[in-house]
Amino acid sequence: MKRIDASREGIVALSWSQDGRWVAYVRGEELVCLTDVASGEIREIGFGASPSITPSNSVVMERKNEIVEVTAGGVRTVVGTADLVKGTPKRAPVLAPNGTSFLFAVNNVYDKGSQTKNAYAHRHFLGLGDLRGGRLTITGEQWYGGTATWFPDGKRFAHYEFDSTGGARVHVVGASGAHEGTAFGLYPSPSPDGKRLACRPRNGGSIVVYSTRDDKWDKDSLETAVLRVPTSDGRLSANSPEWLDNRYVLVDEGGSVWRIDTRKDDPEELKKLPPPTVRGARTMALSPSRDVVAIETPIEDGFELRVGPVR
Repeated sequence: MKRIDASREGIVALSWSQDGRWVAYVRGEELVCLTDVASGEIREIGFGASPSITPSNSVVMERKNEIVEVTAGGVRTVVGTADLVKGTPKRAPVLAPNGTSFLFAVNNVYDKGSQTKNAYAHRHFLGLGDLRGGRLTITGEQWYGGTATWFPDGKRFAHYEFDSTGGARVHVVGASGAHEGTAFGLYPSPSPDGKRLACRPRNGGSIVVYSTRDDKWDKDSLETAVLRVPTSDGRLSANSPEWLDNRYVLVDEGGSVWRIDTRKDDPEELKKLPPPTVRGARTMALSPSRDVVAIETPIEDGFELRVGPVR
């Protein structure tokens, strides 16, 4: 695999451009970078977090509690701390497949219902916006720092939460913010055809694949399959499963990368791929063509970003 970049502190939050040319990431504590995979050119975008690349190669990211878009011409604020709920941080943008809609977290929102239950009175919620402008909206979906991901058609998204009462749960939500269903798991990942959702259980050792029979995601419309993931030491990273196609899923666990055939329980270790670093952030990302993978992997004096073919 080709070495792209290196850092003593790490390279996380990997994200591909839609044309598969660029990878965005956070180097060190908070320096957002873009790299041209073919040439190796690296552009330092500036300080920030959670970068996504638009079709025009601008970068949408979190910076100083706001959501900004960085272009060749400068920086503009897309969602500010005064938007929606005044004085609240806006974080973790996730760009939709259409390249303009995006999810983001609205932190520390006062919730009267929680206060009456003697619970923590401030919650985090998911918001929806569009780079072309228009009305920002805040959904009823609470956010606990878990990964949110769009379905390929952009009509819905999935996110997870974990707490001591409900356990690990994945929620499927329409693009308008309407809740469509709940399942159990972490780190959800929709299949390319949008008909299945791969998730990780809390303790690892398997993946759970939910399949919809009628494009609905309520519990009565889903079929469930549990597939084994061999693991050497039980380590579970924050990487979501990556679909190679509608049948095969790429999973990292326990210092190894596995290809799982969702039609049978027969995992295959991909020994040519270096194991991603186990972190609470994304350290593995598959290209839109689903044949090239970017991985942060540990080296003797830090970490490096490698890019190479999956097959």
